[in-house]
Amino acid sequence: MSRQNEQQAAARPPQPELWTGLVFLALGAGLLAASLLLRRLPPAPVRLFLELSAILLVAAASFLAAFLTARARRRGVLPRRSPRHPGKALPPVLEKLRGAAHSARRVVTRIDWIGDWSAIAVTVLLGLAALFALRKAWLMLASPSGPLFDELTAGILLAACFPLLVLERRYAGLPEEVLPEAPLLDRIIRLPLLGFLGLALAAGLRWLGLRTASWVEHAIVIVTALVAAELVLRSLAYLLLPLPPLASRRSHADSFIAGLIRPQLPNFTALNASVRREFGIDLARSWALGFIRRAFVPLLLGMVVFSWLLTGVTALGLDQRAVYEAFGTPEGVMHSGLHLHWPWPFGVLRPVEYGEVREIPIEYRNSGLPQAEGAPQASAADIEGEAPPAADRLWDSSHPEEASYLVAAMSEGQQSFEAVDIDLSIVYRIGLSDQAAEQAVYRLAAPAAIISSAASQMLARYFAHSTIEEVLGQNHVTFVHDFQKALQARMNALGTGLDIMAIVVEGIHPPPQAAIAYQGVQAAAIESVVRVATARAESAREMKMAALVANSTSNDATAAAEERIDQAQRDFTLFDGDRQAYAAGGAAFLFERRLDRLQKGLADKPLIIVDHRIKRPEGPTVNLVSPRVGVTGSGLVPSDD
Repeated sequence: MSRQNEQQAAARPPQPELWTGLVFLALGAGLLAASLLLRRLPPAPVRLFLELSAILLVAAASFLAAFLTARARRRGVLPRRSPRHPGKALPPVLEKLRGAAHSARRVVTRIDWIGDWSAIAVTVLLGLAALFALRKAWLMLASPSGPLFDELTAGILLAACFPLLVLERRYAGLPEEVLPEAPLLDRIIRLPLLGFLGLALAAGLRWLGLRTASWVEHAIVIVTALVAAELVLRSLAYLLLPLPPLASRRSHADSFIAGLIRPQLPNFTALNASVRREFGIDLARSWALGFIRRAFVPLLLGMVVFSWLLTGVTALGLDQRAVYEAFGTPEGVMHSGLHLHWPWPFGVLRPVEYGEVREIPIEYRNSGLPQAEGAPQASAADIEGEAPPAADRLWDSSHPEEASYLVAAMSEGQQSFEAVDIDLSIVYRIGLSDQAAEQAVYRLAAPAAIISSAASQMLARYFAHSTIEEVLGQNHVTFVHDFQKALQARMNALGTGLDIMAIVVEGIHPPPQAAIAYQGVQAAAIESVVRVATARAESAREMKMAALVANSTSNDATAAAEERIDQAQRDFTLFDGDRQAYAAGGAAFLFERRLDRLQKGLADKPLIIVDHRIKRPEGPTVNLVSPRVGVTGSGLVPSDD
């Protein structure tokens, strides 16, 4: 038997673990680099590359560690180098430093860096790289993919499973005497085999449109992450434990989790033998493990029953509600709070949205239509800066979120039709009543689809009965109110339980192809409206000015008439008073009046009064010559005579 093993060892190709590990490493590193460097790739290929690279890197870590360990075991213990004879004597301080340096050198030279630590370093680095790739893949698991990509992925991965199966069968049939790491590699190779099969199954399920594809992909990522983490932890544990002798050393890059990937139940006898060989502990004689083994089945059954009963307890938040079914019959709507009910599958809660408002656009995917000739391309612009030249005209570019409809029109006296684009969104929610919740659960599968379909039909019917002038010149408020009312009535008739909250119309305009032709019509209509408004404003201004002038003239005439009447009344009153005074006083009144008039007339005039009773020799001399400068005078200067 030993001779047969020696013949098998001699016939075995040299270092097959190295070449297999290098192939896995090259493929895994290439896929990881492609997923990180090629940023233009869609999310689905990037996610697949990350998952495959993680699986291949884990397999490469095990194969390369097995090769390095087997190579060190075949090579044997390295001969120890004798320390060199120290040179001439040095001062005490330098002698101590030289002794410490020689001691450190002896320790370093005795370490077998390649045989002892290279396998651990390779396993840790590749395991961490695999965990990094799995983390990025986990964040991208919700990214969609196309049917063609899923079909090709499933076919390629299924074809790649064949060489992996051949490799697994080869190491499964290889005796441990020929390669001690053969069982280890047999267990590890099951991980890429399972991973490729699982990812192919997920791609096929996704191609069929089944939601279980994400569950399968999540499971593959979790299993790969557990195996990678186990390899890293095993490698780090070797840093704290003494290494086994090199002659009996086996590769540490083993995985208990990968060993569970098998069609039959795991063999814990091999685990007990491995623990007894490595740590000297016999798990078969432990009373604690025996008690756990005896109580495992009842405890497991009890936990299963308890977990099943917990499905009959439900806590709903303030923003949650659910329709409760007992034995397949709806019993009512449960709102926020803690509820006890029949456990699954006898009692089922079907959650319903509670007050969540959603918005859907009524769109028509016309991205494949050609753009209007001469229309400027869209360009980036600063939000605070000036508008780009592409925004100088209206409706000169296609918008995928708009819907196109045919509208009746007249062309050269004949009936024709034209196309208009409408940018319309519908805001809706599931009704707040219990009846609306039940209708949404049992009568409604896709709210957005039914609203979009009903709205599209109603818009098509509305535009078919309208002309282009009515559509473009109508009041949007009236249209929105009528359309919302009609759509809500349609939803109520269908029993969907939906509430139409609002209709948002961003604009109704001709398609981009007719923008240039319609621009003149639009400008003429705007100009006519502006001219009418300007004429009305001018007419109102002239009317107001005429009314102002007429009112001012009337007020001036009225004021003048009142003043003249008041003057006449005052004069009459004064005349009547003078007449009565003359009748009473006679000459005295006339003398008094004469003096009053003289007083008023001579108030500001200089006077010289000469009394005739003054005798002539004693009379003063009146000097009518202007007074000399510096002499203040009153006009009366005494004579020198």
